[in-house]
Amino acid sequence: MTKQKMKNITIVTEDQVSRRAKTFGRQEEFKWTESHCTACGRCSRICPVDAITIDRTDELTKRMRAAPCSQACPAGLDGSRYARFIGEGKYSEAAAVIRERAPLPLVLGHICKRPCESECQRGKYEGSLQLRALKRFAAAKDDGVWRERLNIAPDSGKKVAVVGSGPAGMSIAYFLKILGHDVTVFESLPDKGGKMLSSIPDYQLPKDVVAAEIGIIESLGVEVKTNSSVDSTASLFAQGFEAVALAIGVKGWGKSIKLPIPGCDAEGVVAGSELLKKIAAEWPLELGSRVMVLGGGTDAFRIALAAAREGAEVHIFGQEHTGGTDADAWEVDQALAEGVTVHSSSLFYRVVSADGKVQGVAGLKIRALGYDSDNQACYDPLPLDEQFFEADSVVSTISSEDISREPMGVSPGVFAAGDAVNEQRSVIESIAAARWVAAAVDRYLGGSGDLTQTLAVPESDAAVTPLKDLKSKFPSPVPVKYVRAADGSQAASEQTLPDAAAVADAKRCLKCDLSYNLKDYQLETGVCVYCGRCIEACYWNAITPGAGYEQARQVAEAVSAKDKRFATVLTVLVAIGVVLIAAVTFMKLTDILA
Repeated sequence: MTKQKMKNITIVTEDQVSRRAKTFGRQEEFKWTESHCTACGRCSRICPVDAITIDRTDELTKRMRAAPCSQACPAGLDGSRYARFIGEGKYSEAAAVIRERAPLPLVLGHICKRPCESECQRGKYEGSLQLRALKRFAAAKDDGVWRERLNIAPDSGKKVAVVGSGPAGMSIAYFLKILGHDVTVFESLPDKGGKMLSSIPDYQLPKDVVAAEIGIIESLGVEVKTNSSVDSTASLFAQGFEAVALAIGVKGWGKSIKLPIPGCDAEGVVAGSELLKKIAAEWPLELGSRVMVLGGGTDAFRIALAAAREGAEVHIFGQEHTGGTDADAWEVDQALAEGVTVHSSSLFYRVVSADGKVQGVAGLKIRALGYDSDNQACYDPLPLDEQFFEADSVVSTISSEDISREPMGVSPGVFAAGDAVNEQRSVIESIAAARWVAAAVDRYLGGSGDLTQTLAVPESDAAVTPLKDLKSKFPSPVPVKYVRAADGSQAASEQTLPDAAAVADAKRCLKCDLSYNLKDYQLETGVCVYCGRCIEACYWNAITPGAGYEQARQVAEAVSAKDKRFATVLTVLVAIGVVLIAAVTFMKLTDILA
């Protein structure tokens, strides 16, 4: 395993963190997950029958994005590390950790959806860490020391246009700038900030916070042009830009931005134009019992209606008004009345083929989309199951050329991210999408796409020592100020944590990302009494009940109860025997004395 050495700890990168899982017992009574285990030895020390053996060394390791909070964060913020810095009073270093992966830390500290907190292991006890409040605290204390360690690549000579100055657009601009590109952001409105200004009340996210965060990005050399509408990507390429990133927010979702459907031109896909000729001649389509139609314009609905009337199960995939002219309300109503299913344009679709034969259509939610250096479509999927729709025939009313001709079509050299791709998402989701797009654009332009930055100093020895014992501490309450909202109602406005409260909450971190160097973990179920002490002792859910645990526990309890009954009976019999012996002895002594 390749490891990166730091001053006092071995860093194991995210792609090298072992995700190994083991089950123990014939009925899988226990499950053990290596990425959760810190090799602290609590489970083995508490086991009454020495059933657990841990093979480890005292070498310390930090596993990147192994902590549940970091896994839950779309942008992969290292919550454990910035919490530890706050716990030691190193507030600027904590802010630097956040900035390693997100350029809007103070914005996140105000309005992040905090998926990290719902996964925080401390939540099993008194309550999760106040990670959003800790972000806000650290960002408010930021003295800019991270700038001294920011690694900006040499000028690449490449120009990139970003359309939209919301969280996705400004984050894309920031990441591309540190990768060495000349970046210009085009904003159609007079103010910079996108949905951070238009969709979020001022009492939740003050406008001066947004302005300050964007100002920092501009200070690195990013140019933002307000009152600058962009009608087409072609106009930007004509100005000398070599790549375009679209981050135009919800106004672009399903409307101005047009996403491609990879495989729509593949061999085996039926051309919609040929079927329209058959429909005009009143010939049967003969497409089979399950038909998938790609596109959302009048051509798609005409074909779908004809196929449905032949008895087929018909599905339409694609964004509205793509393929032919716009579908009118009558065509849509007719198709729906015949049972045609129209799928959400918030999904990204692709044609699935195997062995040269079209199998159907797959759809999933994505954060971002673009093209690689070979002009092949690539995308950043959300961690959800992909839906698959099996088909006898797949019909396409669109082509790659159609998308390229769209004013805001995503074609080679054009990338899209944020709300415009998959409906309204959170700011942290937009930042995650921006990281992907920036890396993809850099690779498209010939770079490595590596966004790795180390902006904080190495942690102290005390900070990186794994936790051994848990002391009960409740979450620090976040101060709230009641203000009057725009509609006249009273609203709660969170305030920044006081220093002492922030430090106290940060020190509650269980350090899930730290571990001793673990070699192996074994649990011998043959001697286990299923008391559950190991499960209760583990703060990190590394050892958990398996499928057969409950049955094994019941059997063990039944055997234990039987043993207890036997022991009780034996004790009573022994006691009776002792009494009888004492009685006989007493009688003999009485006879002798008499």
